[in-house]
Amino acid sequence: MRKPSFLGEFLADSLHVGSVVPSSDFLTRKMLPVTIPWRKINRIAELGPGTGVFTKYVERERSPNSRFYLFERNEAFRNVLKRKFPELAILDDALRLGEVVQETGLKFDLIISGLPFANFDSSLQELLFHDIYNAMADNGTFVAFQYTPLLRRKFQAHFPIVDAGYTWLNVPPAWVFRCRKRRASAHRKPE
Repeated sequence: MRKPSFLGEFLADSLHVGSVVPSSDFLTRKMLPVTIPWRKINRIAELGPGTGVFTKYVERERSPNSRFYLFERNEAFRNVLKRKFPELAILDDALRLGEVVQETGLKFDLIISGLPFANFDSSLQELLFHDIYNAMADNGTFVAFQYTPLLRRKFQAHFPIVDAGYTWLNVPPAWVFRCRKRRASAHRKPE
């Protein structure tokens, strides 16, 4: 069985694979700073984990009592994740977030995303933002990286609180959006 490469998977499906190389340690630290209160986080989701760069870090830091779910559409990457993290629940589509919330009755405290939103059409972006927002606990955080700042307005349209940062130390350089929602607010489903 061949080990998938980011370049190969990008060339095969650039709509869903957003990069030709895995994320850097610098991006990991920007996405998941040391200030995260891991002991208070009970439910974690990672959307588009690829080969598990962020997953590895979260696995090392998270509370042993927390639940961690991975959502990866790419079959080759899913197989890598199953070998690396056999104890984690790995689902095939980020749009299944709501399904997990409905089955468990619990929302996510932290949602991490490597999804290439810029590659998606606006209807898929809307569906994803809607599902992510509704899957977040009231005090939950959604953190995503993108390769363009042009999506900032999209994030701000869906999340009342958005902080943005940037790291040059990634290939390509990346923007990080850290989003929160207001306590007990509702989010309308896209038409």
